[in-house]
Amino acid sequence: PVTYLSTGAWNVAPTLRRFLSRHLYPAGPLLLTDWGPTHDRFFRSGREHKVAQLRRLAEELPEVRWVLVGDDGQHDEAIYAQFAAEHPENVAAVAIRHLSSAEAVLAGGRTAVNDHSAASVPWVSESDGAELLDRLTEAGVIDGG
Repeated sequence: PVTYLSTGAWNVAPTLRRFLSRHLYPAGPLLLTDWGPTHDRFFRSGREHKVAQLRRLAEELPEVRWVLVGDDGQHDEAIYAQFAAEHPENVAAVAIRHLSSAEAVLAGGRTAVNDHSAASVPWVSESDGAELLDRLTEAGVIDGG
């Protein structure tokens, strides 16, 4: 299954679905966040949302092994490393896209996690999706045939 986990708000779901469909991404559920303040803060924590939803997926779909795809902004590397350590049976691989300089500015910077040698799952990083696919194929995670 393909599931899209994002810190994006539910009010962008129709636009996001059109974008994914138009660009031939596989169909799948969206795990988005609520927009607006909580009882103790003005903005919701995207990091907490991603961590909670990954744990929910592991609990509700324990037989599924996920290829976690993210980028080097918004803490995806740290979140995925933590999830892979806590739930190695649920992670087939991690793929991280390097943001361009302009994308990094919009994302609030890049994360500084560069050493994944201790990861118990294949970990690939590249600057675009085609290169990520090549690395995942080379690692035997995705069938290239």
